Amino acid sequence: MRKLLIPLTAIIILACAGGGKEKMPDWVKRGPGAFPGDEGKYIYGVGVADWAGSVAMTYEKANHRARVELARAIKTYVAAMVKDFMESYPEYFTDEAKVHTSEYTMKISKEISEATLRGAVIIDHWPDEPKPGKPLYALARVEKGGGVDEWIKKHIQGLILKAKAEAALEELDKELKKVDLREKENIEKYLGVPMSK
Repeated sequence: MRKLLIPLTAIIILACAGGGKEKMPDWVKRGPGAFPGDEGKYIYGVGVADWAGSVAMTYEKANHRARVELARAIKTYVAAMVKDFMESYPEYFTDEAKVHTSEYTMKISKEISEATLRGAVIIDHWPDEPKPGKPLYALARVEKGGGVDEWIKKHIQGLILKAKAEAALEELDKELKKVDLREKENIEKYLGVPMSK
């Protein structure tokens, strides 16, 4: 009887302990890298929060931090797309336009992040129930096709138009300076007196 009681007690203790239900999900450790099959479909953000005094506040804090990480990921994604585009089509960009590109990229990133985060959802938490002394993790996700790529394309087109407009204005300015110089030379020739600068 004693031989049977010891294994039975061990089974009961393991069952009461949860039997490994609290196993840390892969996304807690690896973040977006935990979803290699989703590449190109979604952008992820992982937030973590310590106990904030109540279950609701702890959830809110972790969810907010996941959205902040998601916004950072979107900004990085946008900056990479704009940089790739500029490298692929350098003829569209003057040197001056290239100087302003980081400022424009930041503006695009902010607009895209704000618009896209409206479509972001918190898809998981770990552990399921926050407790004092144990951090709570939140996983946020947004679909790339759900507006991110469209926003980027729209704003890159705006960047191209701005770059072309700046190049056209520079060219116009050069032509006007040539016209002014010719007019000045003609007036000097007519008057026979050099004009002051």
